[in-house]
Amino acid sequence: MTTTDDLESIRQLLARYCIAADQCRFEDWVSLFGEDGVMYAFRRDWVGRDMLTSFITNAPEGIHLNTSLQIELDGDRARVLSNFAFYNLDMELGSMGVYDDVVVRTEDGWRFARREIQIAKPIHQETQ
Repeated sequence: MTTTDDLESIRQLLARYCIAADQCRFEDWVSLFGEDGVMYAFRRDWVGRDMLTSFITNAPEGIHLNTSLQIELDGDRARVLSNFAFYNLDMELGSMGVYDDVVVRTEDGWRFARREIQIAKPIHQETQ
């Protein structure tokens, strides 16, 4: 694979994550993580496919948007930072922030070793 192929494969991994979650294709979503993959969300680690399944099947439904990818390749590993927004089914902004990922090349392609959700704090400005 070339660097360009790796970058595109990683972009596709992040896209498949959003689409699988939004279409409630939970097995597909979980398969995007390594066997001992970790999701850090809501101040805890969800480790391994059983815990990841519990996480995603109990998550609210909506639409995930993922943009502004910064990918730093390092052989068979990469660090990926990207912005996200999640809208619930009423099309209200549920959360936004940054995904901080470590992805690894596996026999099945690039997979999440660790995905950390960093939710942005709301910014309120008062107008006087």
